[in-house]
Amino acid sequence: MHDHGAPPVIRIVKKKGHHDGHHGGAWKVAYADFVTAM
Repeated sequence: MHDHGAPPVIRIVKKKGHHDGHHGGAWKVAYADFVTAM
């Protein structure tokens, strides 16, 4: 079930990467939380 949720999370991170100036560390926290959930 986690594998099915992986692609959407990564896609969202890449989309937000365009405006990472406002929350440059937000994706890192989300990614760390996702990896921990794995």
